[in-house]
Amino acid sequence: MSERRVVIVGAGIAGAATAYFLAQRGQRVILLDRERTPGAHSTGRNAAILRTAIPEPALHALAADSRRFYASPPPGFSEIPLFESVGLYLGAAIEAAEDLRAWTARSDCSAGGSEVPPEQLYEAYPQLAHKLALTVHYPTEGAFDVNAILVGFLRGARAAGAEMRFGVEVLELAKRAERVVGVETSEGFVKADEVVIAGGGWAGRLPGAAGWPLGLTPKRRHLLVTAPLPELDPRSPVVWLAGDEFYFRPESGGLLLCACDQDAVEPEQGESLRDEVLERIAEKAARWLPGFDALEAAHYWAGMRTFADDSLFVVGPDPRAPGLHWVAGLGGHGITTGAAVGRLAAEWIAEGWSGHPCAQALLPRVPVSA
Repeated sequence: MSERRVVIVGAGIAGAATAYFLAQRGQRVILLDRERTPGAHSTGRNAAILRTAIPEPALHALAADSRRFYASPPPGFSEIPLFESVGLYLGAAIEAAEDLRAWTARSDCSAGGSEVPPEQLYEAYPQLAHKLALTVHYPTEGAFDVNAILVGFLRGARAAGAEMRFGVEVLELAKRAERVVGVETSEGFVKADEVVIAGGGWAGRLPGAAGWPLGLTPKRRHLLVTAPLPELDPRSPVVWLAGDEFYFRPESGGLLLCACDQDAVEPEQGESLRDEVLERIAEKAARWLPGFDALEAAHYWAGMRTFADDSLFVVGPDPRAPGLHWVAGLGGHGITTGAAVGRLAAEWIAEGWSGHPCAQALLPRVPVSA
């Protein structure tokens, strides 16, 4: 094992995947999280949708890389499959059809999909309103088992020698001159040769206090699961409607619904609920799923999706501060791209460079005012 010590702040998907790939490279890793249960925030509150078709080519490439890892993980990573290929449909009414076709037809944004008649989707969901002008089907995409993925990364990292400390709050980055040398925590100072910020919605807080701001904005999104629907096939596909931005999939006997709200919030408010968004979900459900007699809410929650100013991820070393690395701003794609992002971050930390074609595009972009 290397004598260099890498401290990772945050044990959600970004931190767990980075810890896994670093430990596999023989790095000495300490993974810290203020919660006693890892993945309690964004990772554990997402929609668990496997969708590699993304309009941004760099993010599509990372999603495709990650899907290959999840489809065939290393021996011992998980005893159960990491996702279920129930299929994914992207659809659009006439006013949004050309925009959707423009990027789903590009091989650098979309793979494995094909345009199909909307009637094919109507067969899967007879309750769906017949308003679609374009439907693109991805038969091998579907829904993740998020817990299995997170546990696989954490268990694999620990087996390779990573140390995990949960219930420990990181208070401040410690620096000597302009170099990061560790972190001050609720349990004292932890020395490090490299510090990785992978704190989701809180990722921008500590560097700002230490003098290295980087624009990251948490945005809140609500999800709702309906009461059980006896007429619903639990293996029905995922459906994402572009333009109106509404998606749904089977979950717990009912439907998981999302109206794609994204209000900028302070991270402390990222999981607080707004009843008016519940009304927005109900309006979209009534518009798109009129064939269901009644959709009653059984469970309703909110989670954060954190974005950089340009909506690309921030992965790699900070040019202003030797010893400081970022794995942040993963937006709504943390699980979808987690394996590739963790590997990419580990390459920067362990090797000092990455040959991944997306590596340079995702390096921290320093604000002009910084």
